[in-house]
Amino acid sequence: MKNRKISTEPAESQRPDFVTSLAKGLEVLAVFERGDMLGNLDLVARTGLPKTTVSRLTGTLVTLGYLRLDERSRKYTIGARMLGIGASVQRHIGLQRIARPFMELLAQELDTTVILGARDRTGLVFLELVRPPRNLLTVNTDSGSVVPIASTSIGLAYLVAAPVIERVRLLESLRRHHSKDWEEVRKTIETAHTDYARQGFVVSQHTGKGTVSGVGVPVVLGSKGVYTFACAGPSFELSLARLTKVLGPRLAYTVAKIKNAMAVQG
Repeated sequence: MKNRKISTEPAESQRPDFVTSLAKGLEVLAVFERGDMLGNLDLVARTGLPKTTVSRLTGTLVTLGYLRLDERSRKYTIGARMLGIGASVQRHIGLQRIARPFMELLAQELDTTVILGARDRTGLVFLELVRPPRNLLTVNTDSGSVVPIASTSIGLAYLVAAPVIERVRLLESLRRHHSKDWEEVRKTIETAHTDYARQGFVVSQHTGKGTVSGVGVPVVLGSKGVYTFACAGPSFELSLARLTKVLGPRLAYTVAKIKNAMAVQG
């Protein structure tokens, strides 16, 4: 697992409503996204925070129930309160439960990986991932993984559907993050908007060994937020014709069915 150093954008950290101490505590919690058991030294290495700060934060999080301390190993894991929040939110939204059967059917039909994601700052975190039952050459990631917004189909799909105010702020963050190659990134984003307006999905095709290509479709659930679905796989398996003529239309059709099922749930 990659280290998660504190990397708040300057413009965000200088906002009058930004609480640095809270941000540090949330960054510590984010390190546990894969359910690891970690000690204070592990957290120091992964967040870049001072040991004294980490000790205070973990102590507070244990007291509040967001982390649990194993007395024998002196390591921490996600606490019952955090698990309860996650379960409660998913019951309320219901998207993962409803989407899973549709995703499994699509993965089997198209022989490709199907992913559900949500925004995590300038990235997209995978909430659900279904691999095809036959194809061994699939996306080498799992639920909880975070991928860049500006260079992946699932990320670009979020960007084209985000509310205007959020999109403006996100674009500004991306511009700062990609200061050296912003013109190229900007063109990719503009192409995604054009693709989505014309065909109802975005395409991200890459070349080269080890790269991943795919198509993405957003779903807007009103007050529940914006989520994105993608079909992705090794680039050498996914020609532009297959992406645009097969995967894209099938994914868009499936996402429409998922949205209808969500509407029935209410």
